[in-house]
Parts: sequence; structure tokens; C-alpha cells
Amino acid sequence: MDNLADFAEPAAPAPLLPLLTLGEAQDVEVLAAVVAGERADVDLARSLAMNLAARVPSRD
Repeated sequence: MDNLADFAEPAAPAPLLPLLTLGEAQDVEVLAAVVAGERADVDLARSLAMNLAARVPSRD
């Protein structure tokens, strides 16, 4: 098809930063325990939640 030459190749997407480190991904079970109302390490849950919140862009 000769018409394919009319289309430019799209630019490659920008690389994304990982949302979680490997250690944080393994600690997600702590947040799941908090959500489920189970006992969890409060300091670890608070630290993980704050680190995740710092990486999420605001809606403003």
C-alpha cells in the first residue's frame, strides 16, 4: 500500500519511573492488612503510604 508512506512513525513514549521499588512492592501486604482492619506495623504502613503519596501527581 503506497498510502502507508503518508503516516509518520509515532514518537517513542517517554520512559516511566517505577511507582514502587522492589522492597515497597513486597511491603504492599502491610497496606492490605491496614485496609482489611488487621494488625500491621504502623510505622512501616505510614512510611510506605507517605512514599507512595509523594509519587502520585496531584490533580491540581
